[in-house]
Formats: sequence, C-alpha cells, structure tokens
Amino acid sequence: MSYKDTGLIFAGNIYLAVIENDVATDFVGPVNVSRLELTPPQPESVDRTSFQRDTYGQVLDSVNLPGEAPRLAMDFDSLPAGLLADALAGTSEDYSAAVQTVTGEAVTLAEGSWRKLPHDHIDPASMVVTLESDGTTVLVRDTDYEVEAASGLVRALSPAGAAAVTMDYDTLETTGQRILGATQISKRRQIIMDGKNLVTGKNAKVTIHSVSFSASQALDLMAREFITGTLEGTMTTPEGQGAPFDIVIQE
Repeated sequence: MSYKDTGLIFAGNIYLAVIENDVATDFVGPVNVSRLELTPPQPESVDRTSFQRDTYGQVLDSVNLPGEAPRLAMDFDSLPAGLLADALAGTSEDYSAAVQTVTGEAVTLAEGSWRKLPHDHIDPASMVVTLESDGTTVLVRDTDYEVEAASGLVRALSPAGAAAVTMDYDTLETTGQRILGATQISKRRQIIMDGKNLVTGKNAKVTIHSVSFSASQALDLMAREFITGTLEGTMTTPEGQGAPFDIVIQE
C-alpha cells in the first residue's frame, strides 16, 4: 500500500447492541453521537537504570508493560427510553395503567398546597368532589378546587374547597415506558459505526466488539438545550476476536 497524506473527519451512523451471555442482541440506531472517543491502553514503563561509574543514572533498558486498559467515551443526544435509561444508569420497561374507578376517596384539601391522590392519570371530567360535612354539597372544579390530572395532585382554590371531602373519579388508560434510574451501573454493549471520511469521501466501518459502559455525567433534565447523555467504559477483547475494536477504511 502506497503512502498518501490525507486528513480524517468522520461522519457516521452509530448502532448499539446489548450484550447478553457474551452475544450481541439486536442493534438500535442510528444514534446521534457527537463524541466517540477511543483512548489507547496507557502502558506502565519499567526502566533499568545504570548505577555504573561511567553511565550512572542513564537508562540501560526500558520496556512498556500493560497498564490501564483501552477506554471508550461516547456523548449522544438521541434519547428514547432505552438510551435515556443508559444515561441514568438505569433500565427501562413497558408501562401500562388500566382504567380504574375510585369511589369515596377521603381527602382534606387545603389552599396553597397540593394533596397527592393514590392514582395518576385522573380523568378530570369524571371527578365528583363532595363535602364530607354534609355529604351532599358538590364542589366545582376550577372554582373550588383544581387538579393536575397527570400527576394526581389536587388543591383547594377557595375557602369553601379547603375542607374534608370525598372524591369519586376514573383514571385514564395509559401506556408508555418507565425508566428505573440508578439500577444498572455496568452496561455491556457492542457498537458499530457505519461511517465516511468527509475529507476523502471514502467509507469506513468501526466495530467496538465489547465495552463495559457506565453513565459518567450528571443529566440536567431542565436544561435549556438538548440533553446529552455520556457513557464511558473499558473496551475488552471477546473470545474469537484479536482486538477490542477494529477500523476498516476503504481505499
């Protein structure tokens, strides 16, 4: 292969797979990755120093021994539930809540503070709030009380509403994804980058055969910019592979 001086700027589609029982499962992606940083092994240098008269203090022999393992760091702002869970050192699972009918829920409402109902996803149109003192007076929503339906919070808006009440209501059917934060510290992943050198226009492929990731940065859920997750970890060489990662650049 002849030498040709050229630069390198990668653009690439990144795909990730969970490794279970040493086998990569289905890949997800492409993931929008702004940093895919490979840190080579950091060797430990061992020197043999001369104590002889004419070469005292000079290095007679030097060898580099394996030190810190190769590392990978990845920043990404594609954050569906699974990747958001990764960024929060957690796991994700399917979430569903069926319709429930609740009757006679006793609550004491107060002005200026919220009370939490036992359920989320309240159907506001179904709410009937009755004063406990007489059992007949029905309070008016958005006049005597208000409700944050999704979170199941309710509070009084008037002195008439600041009282012990009973509530009848229905919940709404809801489906989605639930993230259980801080439940999985170590995450084994395989990564493929289907890329291109923007300088030459030539295609390239990066395969990281195995990396043990951990979430390494705080995540500001109220940031005024797109939230970015960060994963860092050690790359390992699986059985049957000769290296933890390889890069193929087409001519």
